[in-house]
Amino acid sequence: MKSLRTDRIGYGSADPSLGVPARRGQGWGRGDRGFSIIELMVVLAVVGALAVVAAAGFRRNEFANQRTRFIADVEGMLVQARNAAVDRQTRVRVSVDATSVTLTAFDTADDTWRPLNRAALENPNGSLVTVNDAVCLYGFTPGVQAPSQASAVSPPADCVGEPQLLVFESDGRFSDPDATFSAVPNAGATLWIADRTIPGAPKYTILQIFPGGLIRKFDQLD
Repeated sequence: MKSLRTDRIGYGSADPSLGVPARRGQGWGRGDRGFSIIELMVVLAVVGALAVVAAAGFRRNEFANQRTRFIADVEGMLVQARNAAVDRQTRVRVSVDATSVTLTAFDTADDTWRPLNRAALENPNGSLVTVNDAVCLYGFTPGVQAPSQASAVSPPADCVGEPQLLVFESDGRFSDPDATFSAVPNAGATLWIADRTIPGAPKYTILQIFPGGLIRKFDQLD
């Protein structure tokens, strides 16, 4: 007696829903055979390119947001320095280097400078985001200008080298104790922050300090 089995010579797999055997070489769903290796590679390449573009855009946004926060922090610190000097009746020192601003207050009890505040172009993990000095502080220049004249002011040539100091006194006046940018006390000062992410076309934010402690900010000066 012959055993009952599918004849593999004339037939392939059968569709159980119809009860009809498939013809050899023509399995069910043959037209929907999935992606080829080349198609998969193309899809992966497109997805990879989109991921790179998205990552670059995210990085630019992160960088821009951090720069904006840094400028706002520096502006607030200049106000804080003047107010702390008056409120505490002591001197408050503003120290500026290429990537940070640090405030210290003079403690008359032991004649030492105590940390007060600091703002820096850093990530939370401490790594600098100023890649190739894309953003840096150009430092102070003497004097302040009216809004109509501010765009015509010439900025410093590059990121500040040696740290600069601006000291607020207990009566609100300020001066450059080392005369690195100004020899005239309380005559006004301008702090420059440069965005050089576009080579050859830097944009500037300036923070102007007027006699009496008024602080004004101007953005995107050429």
